[in-house]
Amino acid sequence: MTRNHFQPLRILRVLSALLALAPALDPSAASARACDTVPRTTLALYDARREGEVRNTRIYRFAELVLNYLGQVVVYHDISRDTPPQTDPGQVGLVLSWFDEPVAETAGFGDWLARDAAFCNGGPKIVAFDNLEFWTALRPGLSSRAMGGMGIATDGVIHAVGVSATVAAKDDSLLDHESDFLIRPGDYRGVAALPDARPLLRMDAQGTLIALAVIGPAGGYVHASAAIDPGTQGRTAWIIDPFGFFEAVLDDDGVPRPDPTTFQGLRTFFVTVSAVGWLDVMPAQAFGEAQRLASEVLAERLVERFADLPITVAILAGDLSPGLGGAAAERGRQAALRALAAPNVETAVQGFSDIRDWSFFAAYDPNREAAMLVAPEAADDQGALVSSAMQTLRDAFADTGASTFSRTPGAPRKYAAAPFDLGQEVGGAIDGVNALSGGERPVGLYAWSGNARPFEAALEAAERTGVASMGGGGGVMDAARPSVTGLWPLSAQVGGQRQINDALGGDAVYTDYWTGALYGFHGFRETLRRTEEPRRLRPFHLSFAARTMLHFETRRAVETFLQLARSSAVVPIRASAHVAAVRGFLSARIASEGPGLWRVRDRGALQTLRLDHARTRALDMAASQGVMGARRKGDSLYVALDPGAEAPLVALADGDHPSGIVLGSDAPALLDSRPVVESWNRGTCSVALELSGFAEGDVVLAAPPQAEYGVAITGVNGDRHRAVAADAAGVLTIRVPAAPGGLRGLSVKGGC
Repeated sequence: MTRNHFQPLRILRVLSALLALAPALDPSAASARACDTVPRTTLALYDARREGEVRNTRIYRFAELVLNYLGQVVVYHDISRDTPPQTDPGQVGLVLSWFDEPVAETAGFGDWLARDAAFCNGGPKIVAFDNLEFWTALRPGLSSRAMGGMGIATDGVIHAVGVSATVAAKDDSLLDHESDFLIRPGDYRGVAALPDARPLLRMDAQGTLIALAVIGPAGGYVHASAAIDPGTQGRTAWIIDPFGFFEAVLDDDGVPRPDPTTFQGLRTFFVTVSAVGWLDVMPAQAFGEAQRLASEVLAERLVERFADLPITVAILAGDLSPGLGGAAAERGRQAALRALAAPNVETAVQGFSDIRDWSFFAAYDPNREAAMLVAPEAADDQGALVSSAMQTLRDAFADTGASTFSRTPGAPRKYAAAPFDLGQEVGGAIDGVNALSGGERPVGLYAWSGNARPFEAALEAAERTGVASMGGGGGVMDAARPSVTGLWPLSAQVGGQRQINDALGGDAVYTDYWTGALYGFHGFRETLRRTEEPRRLRPFHLSFAARTMLHFETRRAVETFLQLARSSAVVPIRASAHVAAVRGFLSARIASEGPGLWRVRDRGALQTLRLDHARTRALDMAASQGVMGARRKGDSLYVALDPGAEAPLVALADGDHPSGIVLGSDAPALLDSRPVVESWNRGTCSVALELSGFAEGDVVLAAPPQAEYGVAITGVNGDRHRAVAADAAGVLTIRVPAAPGGLRGLSVKGGC
């Protein structure tokens, strides 16, 4: 590549040459195959030599959350191996790169991309952020197709851009999203938008127009200066609107998108309590007052006072062992029994030894751990270390009731009296906590501890137990950190495994791990608001540690948010139900069965599909199968699926009714429900439901205006139906009492 300061004619010549290759630039020329199943996979290319693992990549950190919202499952391919991706081309709708340096190895990927007949609908869309040399280095036919799909051409020249450069054109609808675009002096590749592309941002550098953001006929391109503002103190922000950009590239607004944030028309709500601080002592408030453990306060002041809300409580198995937890272990055990006895509590396990740094144990060396633990006491005679790692660990902790963190704050785990054992850390910990309740309250969730970045074998071990696992990720989007870049994706690819992330960050993040202002956790309310409007990006996930019970400020914040959940339009669920919904998001297959007809398969526990820009679309109940109803939020339509339907069919019709539903009969349909709908049976003029939940809540149905029905609720009026009527807008609201630990039947019969 050469450098130049002014070569506008060079770009024009390249443009002319590319236009002569129009068939090669036509995305439909790549393949004539049409697929019924919507390609929901984004293949993300990364270079492990520069970025390490997937969780360190720019695509994972910034783009995957946006793509998840748009219904895409992101699968990563390390191009440094120079082998073809193992992903089925027929499932790939988008290929995305975000390189900051040239990448030479392209043959393996090129072979995969050249499999024209294997792709659907003319091949995948191509998007490149930052460096383009990966794409220009492909064999000529593939390179021209990729560049044409992105809507760009390059002149092979590097242009020096100084302070005199100006913005020649900018699409304000997609630029200056969270941060304003500013020209950064430096070297820029000569890039021009092709005639059939939509240029979003162009810069004039001494008479040369350089395209910095483009949407092409089958892809797009964004220069680094138009993508992410690095900000200060790591507070990044999007310059281009990532939702608008990727939505325009994918061009699939008419396709329903799986959405794990919503059940039955409402945002989901769940609580996770980590075991951090379980044995911590709460200072006495008055002389002579008995000291209390954080876990004891948790059981009494939160679990029992908020018995109407499901709460997932994690136990660290090692804390309950007298040989590890020390004198407080038995009290911690009793607190665990008290908490787990509550019907609203889901049992979770946070491992055995409280791993803080999972990477340390990926290739575990007990000698290395032993040396780390005795180092503070071995300054005089490093040669005194015994050769046996087991003996060293035992000697270092003669008082096994002491945490390693009190002697070695940077220790990779809390309890190190014996060498690390992955089986004990996962399956063994689950078995131990199951034994605590005699099997009556089986573990429903494994919560990843510490930095929550488990290695592949750890994820495999968790999967073998059959228990859902979750942790890591989360994020913050408050007034101080208002960017969507502060949120993390739904999941993380770790080798051949998937780690399900926390939905939102908890108390530790807002209080700087309890070393900063403890009232900071009240800022969580702003994150809740920003992740609900203008888009529902995340469920209402309240996450906090047992340690939070020690401090008035954090304890009060938790109580405030639990009260907020009581009064908000949410569906309270267990944390494991959220994990199952995300798993369903990852596995779901959506197929077209005709105009406005969509069949959903392999959805697992995913309960909702979302259609965006759907103000003039509605759910056709008569033509649909296995659906309960729908609800509008802004210009989106959330379709609630019947939890018992294996392969629902979603039928859409034209219509702008506020309910978002075309009934087709006198039988009601679901608008929303706070109680969890366990079963749904809709007939010609009636509907029967089975509901669960820990508090009374409203079931809101859509019906013909002022239509009359008979309502019966088991345990209330049995089979004796009482008369009710929908209002003038066709809304029928039924208050259903709680049935903690059981089911409540609801029958609504019309007169037809």
